[in-house]
Amino acid sequence: MKGEEYEYGFLFGAGAEMGYGLPSGGRFALDIFRHDSSKSKQDFKNMREAVDSTTNYANQWLPNDFKNKNISSFGRSVFQNIITDTIGNNRTQIIKKINQFDEIARIEEEKLNQEKNVNVTQIIESLLDRELDNIHLGQNIAFIPELNEGNGLFNNTYFSALLLIYKKKEILSFKSRTELGRILLSIIQFQIGALGEALSHKINDSVFSKKDDEIDIFDDIGEIIQLNYSATGLSGMEYLLDKPKFDGADNETIILQFAHNILEAIYASVLDYKSLIDANWHYLYSPASDWAKFCKICIFLLNVRDYISGAAKGKNFSDCRGYYQMLREALDAENFEVSAIATTNYNHFIVDLLKEKVVFLNGSTELWYDPYLNRIGEKDKLSTQENHILVPLIFTQSGTKPITSIEMSSEYVDTYRAWKESDAIVIVGFGFGQDDEHINGILRTLVDVDDRKLIIVTLSGTSKEIAQKLKVRKKENIQIVIVDRFGATSDEKQWTDVLAEQDHS
Repeated sequence: MKGEEYEYGFLFGAGAEMGYGLPSGGRFALDIFRHDSSKSKQDFKNMREAVDSTTNYANQWLPNDFKNKNISSFGRSVFQNIITDTIGNNRTQIIKKINQFDEIARIEEEKLNQEKNVNVTQIIESLLDRELDNIHLGQNIAFIPELNEGNGLFNNTYFSALLLIYKKKEILSFKSRTELGRILLSIIQFQIGALGEALSHKINDSVFSKKDDEIDIFDDIGEIIQLNYSATGLSGMEYLLDKPKFDGADNETIILQFAHNILEAIYASVLDYKSLIDANWHYLYSPASDWAKFCKICIFLLNVRDYISGAAKGKNFSDCRGYYQMLREALDAENFEVSAIATTNYNHFIVDLLKEKVVFLNGSTELWYDPYLNRIGEKDKLSTQENHILVPLIFTQSGTKPITSIEMSSEYVDTYRAWKESDAIVIVGFGFGQDDEHINGILRTLVDVDDRKLIIVTLSGTSKEIAQKLKVRKKENIQIVIVDRFGATSDEKQWTDVLAEQDHS
């Protein structure tokens, strides 16, 4: 029996939208903090002004004189917390990424070549009068033995070349040399921060090589070594958020833009901003006692929605050749049927392209949340005569209460039941990360308890790796379909063709 008689459930993650020209991951985070919040502040003020001050909502939920209180948004003071969490949570990934400097550099060189039709390698070689692959500073520069895991950075030819360009004062103007030095120092500091965090964790976890467990005073020894996070990665993030302009095509400008793009790529691959939401989401429920923090998280969520909507505004997604169009074509050809489609993305254009009902498991730009009533819905449906202050339903993985609302609970249960009745669940561009446990748990149940098959459409990976991420026992229920960034397999089949040809007998 072949695929046309079978029914698939679908889950789309961030990777499914890479072909639509929208920012994702760490660059998404950087752009959010670069995004002007003045419009979002005004939107918040408008909602506050519309509140009926004679109601219980105004008198019991909101603070006294709330319409005249100052409002504020997150400022640069939160950046250190983001860096602290990034280095603390992703230290191993940071070290690995920076040690792979050449790989990042080659990708950024290709992008720059496409953007400005320049050859960065030729520029570097002309400035230094030597071949790029013959430049290594690993013999000249090294960290102390305790931090030697980071020494791979100095064996990278591109980083070594940029250091030599900085070293030779006659190559760049004073201004350009100062800016290049700031970029290179930011990379080194970020590496030292991650190395130092790894070392401090090792020491703080156990300062003794041997100890007597019966002597309980040893248990009271807390963290002894703590990192100065302001000197480890903050300067690099602040530099990126200033978003310097590189308008020229002369050698100096190209070198600076190249170095800047590498720095941004490093930060974009590791930046952890979710802790900012985790630490502030609960203030949505305490405006009377925490008005300033309530304003900040409300305005932040409004600003994220404004950024996401703005990034998608004016784009003709129907002109793109993405995963959503491919699925629509397969459904039109009746290659198989669909049971339920869910996504962890926020953009609403998936509905326009698929012309199917889509469940937004983490919220969307078109869904709103009323913290006062723990209600979810479209904005006009949530509106009452009291005119509550609403926030976009975004980042719900960081807030437990939205998931307990009856609207969201129903969506989750209905999606799970539909997937359970499917012959397989197809997952595209989903990462199975730690923040996805509310979804991972559903998939885990489908695999281990309901004995359902997962078909993972991905650029790389194995069934064993996915099974480990999902923490499932029945890895035989996981099938991997490796595709390129255009959704094609190695034998040039479209991923939906693979689904249509599945043998379910």
